[in-house]
Amino acid sequence: MPEKSVCFCAYPSAFIYNPADLSDEKNRAKHLFWGDTVVREGGPQNGWVRVSSRDVSGWMRESDVQSDPLLDIIFLDVGQGDSCLVVTPADEKIIVDAGKEDNLLRYLRWRYKNYETAEMRAMGGRIKALVISHPDDDHYGGLRGILDDPKFGSLIDFEAVYHNGLFPRAGSGLDSLGARTKVGTIGYLEEPIVTQADLDDFFAHAAGWQSLEYPSLVHRLRMKNPATTVRMIHHGAPGIANLTAVPGLSVTVLGPVLEPGGSRGRLRTFSGSVPMTKNGHSVVLRIHYGSVSILLGGDLNIPSEKFLLDFYKDKPGIFRSDVLKAYHHGSGDFAEEFIEAVCPYVSIISSGDNESYSHPRADTMGFLGKAGRGRRPLIFSTELARSSRDIVKNPFVLKKEFADLKATLHRADVGARERDKAETRLAELENKLINRSVSVYGAVNLRTDGRNLLMCQKKEAPNRQREEWDIYLLEPDATTGGLRFIPRN
Repeated sequence: MPEKSVCFCAYPSAFIYNPADLSDEKNRAKHLFWGDTVVREGGPQNGWVRVSSRDVSGWMRESDVQSDPLLDIIFLDVGQGDSCLVVTPADEKIIVDAGKEDNLLRYLRWRYKNYETAEMRAMGGRIKALVISHPDDDHYGGLRGILDDPKFGSLIDFEAVYHNGLFPRAGSGLDSLGARTKVGTIGYLEEPIVTQADLDDFFAHAAGWQSLEYPSLVHRLRMKNPATTVRMIHHGAPGIANLTAVPGLSVTVLGPVLEPGGSRGRLRTFSGSVPMTKNGHSVVLRIHYGSVSILLGGDLNIPSEKFLLDFYKDKPGIFRSDVLKAYHHGSGDFAEEFIEAVCPYVSIISSGDNESYSHPRADTMGFLGKAGRGRRPLIFSTELARSSRDIVKNPFVLKKEFADLKATLHRADVGARERDKAETRLAELENKLINRSVSVYGAVNLRTDGRNLLMCQKKEAPNRQREEWDIYLLEPDATTGGLRFIPRN
């Protein structure tokens, strides 16, 4: 049997052919983009290698595969919420926010094939870090699906959980975030949950947290694996400390800012408001790989952005980044000078349908373009990238099949083989009707080797050349020292 090895699709994209013949585009069996994992089977044969990737086997030109992994960030389409999966070149996974519903669980299940792949079996479901930017349910609610799932979700294990230090408890208004004080005109929260000991003390003594979803979910994470590290992540403290070192890769924590005072430090309040304070203290991460930088930051707002600009006024350029995950789903609540300080080539907005906010706001998209770098700044939206079928053929037949399958699973006398068959069919229907329209089509993908930057999203349908991915390339610009967008027809 041919020896297998893992490699990756070369820059910028390539095809799997079946058979190994370039003369006919009909032989293109699957379109891959830079960094896609490719399993190579055996050595080269006349410039071709036998491969499998994305559930397709065939042949690739030897020049179309590379040995070096990339930094891979997937901005998931979780509807009105945020979630992204960061995969480092060391193949370690970081989840930043979890959305509100089960989209994250379904994406992980789709990507890792219910742990059927050798990769996921080998890693044992280990996620190196979960970062919850702030306690709003459209950023943490997706953890419910993972914790409640008896199969795939039960295998996922978080090595470390990082949060912004704010945990609601009994009380009204800002009192629900703990004891407060005032210094001059500035209000502060005096009881941020900084260490794991602080968190254990909160669970032991804070009133009323058991009836609140966010602390209850974090408590479940803590109880699921007592070895999991759970602590606040903030400016000036160790960041995501449990990652394997990769040359050129760093993750810097820019917020929240824990100011001096009290026994634990203080978090200032914003606009005397619970939502503004929770959002304003979102975890802000700047990921830097080689010469490429990405800024993530939850739901920052005008007062918090102005505070951060003032706090870092002696460090000009600290927010300047090539890629910005736009804050608060494309809300209009942003400080123009903050976006100008970031000055991104690429902005990514995560937003959903069926909401009353009209996100992403037209003025927000306009200003992101105006304040962006380069002649053609790029703006991606998970909501706009999403593609779903206008109609479902034979909906009554489909509805009856769903009902029959659920009835089978609820029967007391159902056998193991029949149960497995029904569960498999339900998963197939879910993948066909839900996962492929949200988890794939709505996702925005980022890949970089620290020099070149590729952004892409799934096309609604392959074109005549059988290209399935809408790809955008930014390459080093020797004139400016930055990046340059490479237009493609």
